[in-house]
Amino acid sequence: MARRPIGIDLFAGAGGLSLGFEQAGFDVVAAIEVDPIHAAVHQFNFPNCAVLAQSVAEVSGDEIRRVAGIKNQPIDVVFGGAPCQGFSLMGQRALEDPRNALVREFVRLVCELKANYLCLKRQGFDSWQASLVFRRIDRGF
Repeated sequence: MARRPIGIDLFAGAGGLSLGFEQAGFDVVAAIEVDPIHAAVHQFNFPNCAVLAQSVAEVSGDEIRRVAGIKNQPIDVVFGGAPCQGFSLMGQRALEDPRNALVREFVRLVCELKANYLCLKRQGFDSWQASLVFRRIDRGF
């Protein structure tokens, strides 16, 4: 039987993106969510997924692999919806909002996990400030 592709959800919330990726045929093996309530809801919704209730800035790719039990298996995609308040037209649109740096942590984990693909939900990332941040991040690849 063919291996199902493996996905990891960052900024997982209750699991909306995890649900979509599971319905698309992925095994979502790990999720990272800083809010403990949302992390508990994600764990309830996806009992076969390892959930870490901590910030993406405080976790390593090795730790994610360890808790997911996937050792050196290839990771097909890392996906997530990073906080967009610092970019959003509804928010302050502040380039130096500390939450903007979490996008950099997303990139760090994609690189540490050696994922084949990434999928970053971009709601709120339409402003000129966001383009500056993404130019900085692009240098990381």
